[in-house]
Amino acid sequence: MEERIIDRIMAIRVRIGKVELKVVDLLFIMCLFIFAFIIRWKLMPIESADYWGFLEDWMKQIRAAGGFPSLNQQISNYTSPYMYIMCIISYITDNDLYGLKMASILFDYLASIAVFLILYQITSNVRKSILGMAALLLSPTVVLDSAYWCQCDIIYTAFILFALYYFFKDDSRRCLIFVGISFAFKLQAVFILPFLLIMWLKKKTVKLRDFLWIPVVYVLSALPAWMMGRNFKELMMVYFEQTNTYPWGTLEYPNIYALLGEAMPDMRHADEVSGAGTFMAVMLLGCIAYYVYTKKIKLTKELMVTLALFTVAVTVYCLPHMHDRYGFLIDLLAIIYGMLRVKKLPVTCGFMVISILTFMPYLIAVHIVPLQYVSIALLGLIVYVGVDFYKQIQENAVCE
Repeated sequence: MEERIIDRIMAIRVRIGKVELKVVDLLFIMCLFIFAFIIRWKLMPIESADYWGFLEDWMKQIRAAGGFPSLNQQISNYTSPYMYIMCIISYITDNDLYGLKMASILFDYLASIAVFLILYQITSNVRKSILGMAALLLSPTVVLDSAYWCQCDIIYTAFILFALYYFFKDDSRRCLIFVGISFAFKLQAVFILPFLLIMWLKKKTVKLRDFLWIPVVYVLSALPAWMMGRNFKELMMVYFEQTNTYPWGTLEYPNIYALLGEAMPDMRHADEVSGAGTFMAVMLLGCIAYYVYTKKIKLTKELMVTLALFTVAVTVYCLPHMHDRYGFLIDLLAIIYGMLRVKKLPVTCGFMVISILTFMPYLIAVHIVPLQYVSIALLGLIVYVGVDFYKQIQENAVCE
């Protein structure tokens, strides 16, 4: 049968950097980007409680102070880098709602590119990498967080994804610099540290001296605000103030504290349970580190992705004071985990369903499923990933 002209055109190869794509791949990516934006654009007019309760007022204060000059005062409980973005928005557009959402949406696309790069670095499979990009852009978690909720969790997680890309490229310095940038935006960047510390123990990519980039980048990120007149000690203590703001074991996140009755606003024994829980989380992660360190194994890239997902999930599930959006990084790592083995995609979907159920009480003021049941379901998913990790350890064991 004679090949059609359209088939010949679609099969033309185009090289972008080190990646070779076909025209059909480029057309699919273009359609993906356009329709992903249309989905988000339809949600742009929605004003969430976080917007009219916090963000709108912060933007008004920034405008009243003249944009960047507002950096000399504490307007929000966010760190400086996000305040810089808010100041830039104040100059670009008068529509604060659309401006803030567009900033997060930009990082939706950057994060999808990071997922593409990670999957291509691991598999060298263009189609799988493109589908991973699509999974992130079409993820309900990502769409709801940025375009509906007007939140910025995609910013710090995008930088973590780029950090992982450089980790898989065996570039310790760039990996930790990107972790530092992520940390400068959100404290939740520390969720990836247990994985990186275990990799350091296994002498895989990560070098101990490069961890210094995290505080260095954080200090550098605060310097513009300090030069505008903000108190330097205040800038350095932002995260300490945040950790003292919410005493509950969990703020609607389905972790172990939901089962213990420490969910907002119950708080039966918040200080005692939170203190014990923090040390318990550290010890559980320590047990994982001890087990991996003492095993002679071949560190496959799939095994390392599984370990990253497992350690982040255990961290968020066991640490106290977790908010409803703190599982955001878990979902993005689950996308990479599922794309590496298609049969594990139901696990990815499971994590996303957990996030949707966790978001709903804040977004629509309804518990679709009681928080305790969601917590049990999440524990089941974490156990599944843990068992899968154990199996991969056994499969990649090196005989001594």
